[in-house]
Amino acid sequence: MLTVFDYTTILSTLQQIVPKAHIAGGAVRDTILQKQIADIDVFMEDGHVEEAAALLRSAHSYVKVGEWKQYLGFSDPAMTRVAKFEKADEVTPVCVIGLLPEYASPRANLLRFDFGICMAAFDGQQTIRTAEFDQDAEAKTFTLHRADNQAQFTYSVSRFEKITAGRYKGWPLVIPEEFEGLAKEHTFHRHWYRDEPIKGLDCYETVLRPKWRMAARQ
Repeated sequence: MLTVFDYTTILSTLQQIVPKAHIAGGAVRDTILQKQIADIDVFMEDGHVEEAAALLRSAHSYVKVGEWKQYLGFSDPAMTRVAKFEKADEVTPVCVIGLLPEYASPRANLLRFDFGICMAAFDGQQTIRTAEFDQDAEAKTFTLHRADNQAQFTYSVSRFEKITAGRYKGWPLVIPEEFEGLAKEHTFHRHWYRDEPIKGLDCYETVLRPKWRMAARQ
């Protein structure tokens, strides 16, 4: 089973031109929790992505699939663009994601993630885990820590449903009190327009966690 440690050489190559390049999110989470990774997300300062793409091809034979995709609308403005890279006989793609300079370090990048269980990174030497990650890992939950607006909330719920359909089946969604309004609005629209329940949102008493209860767990 592949882990992020199998990509140490690739990351080291990219760090020759962008020292703060790091892997973060799902692949690191899955490595720590001993689950199969789906892809590798490499984050770096946006000004280096073109050079990184050329280096991935020349040094490791990864070829960019399609064009760079820009992040528009509700998407996180910290992320400037992303592209997928594939290699013959390799089933796990590598994605290069450009960041604004102020988010280019691993810890600064992790603080903008939505779920605590995704707040983990690998810098080529060690895994970096936040307190939010450790809390979710221990409780086997997906706790929402960021939702700037309704569109981002909806996107995060969609991600939760996708992830927990397989590798993390049975892990519940935890929505802190500060996002209660977004949760209720999302539930209303899903029920009104699609007439179907929302996994993890069908009973507020089981998923909404007041701040004082969250503090008690810490």
